Parts: sequence; C-alpha cells; structure tokens
Amino acid sequence: MDGFLKSLLNPAVLVFLIPLAAIAIGGLKVWFNHQERMEKIRQGIDPDARRD
Repeated sequence: MDGFLKSLLNPAVLVFLIPLAAIAIGGLKVWFNHQERMEKIRQGIDPDARRD
C-alpha cells in the first residue's frame, strides 16, 4: 500500500490526477443541481422563480 501511495504522490501522476479529480467533482455538482431542478419541476415548483 505504501508503494501505491508513493506512486500517486509522484508529480508526474499528479499532473493528470488533479485535473481528472476536478472534472469529476464538477460533473457531480452539475448532476446534483440538475437532479434538484428536476425534482422542483416534479413538485410543481418553478425552478426559475425568484425567491424574494
């Protein structure tokens, strides 16, 4: 396991790992926001309505 962690912390691997992780996290956020919007529509709530 120690060798695996050392290989992940290698700068040559981090160059690819960090952007991939950022894309995955961004994709999950977009998916979650979409699911929340669809649930509002199913409940009859206008997701674009202002919340004043």
